[in-house]
Amino acid sequence: MKSRSPFTLTLTLISAIVTTTVPAVFAQRQPSANEIYIDKNCQRNQQLPQLERFTIFSRNEFTANGQNYWFYAARYLDGAVLFCTSKPNFNQPKPLTAKQIQSQFIDKIVRDPNNKTAFIIAVRNGNGPGATTTNYRLDLSNVERPKVTSLSPS
Repeated sequence: MKSRSPFTLTLTLISAIVTTTVPAVFAQRQPSANEIYIDKNCQRNQQLPQLERFTIFSRNEFTANGQNYWFYAARYLDGAVLFCTSKPNFNQPKPLTAKQIQSQFIDKIVRDPNNKTAFIIAVRNGNGPGATTTNYRLDLSNVERPKVTSLSPS
């Protein structure tokens, strides 16, 4: 039986490592069958390239002035969030006009237990260790003019 040289063993080991790790490092994450993508104008589009899409991570239904609406949030690659409203099934979608929460890092979105058309949103002020959080109430009782108020002490 022939013994292998240290060079051949090293080359074999490196080849095995590269073969198993390189595809994992360079492979793009495949979308989940249930992920929903939107563009910067809140339009649903499952065919968007990765650099142009936001992935919806929160969607809530609510009723204001006798009409049903969706309030949804989608995350971009860098973690910033786009907030949108639409009628059900992404009809007449539009980005929310609320600069305090739009394009920020969001830790939590929950429905306000005291108001069926309002949501509590936790905005992380930065993206590093020790970043503080500011809580806001988003009132969508008038969808055309959302009202954002800070719940955190100033």
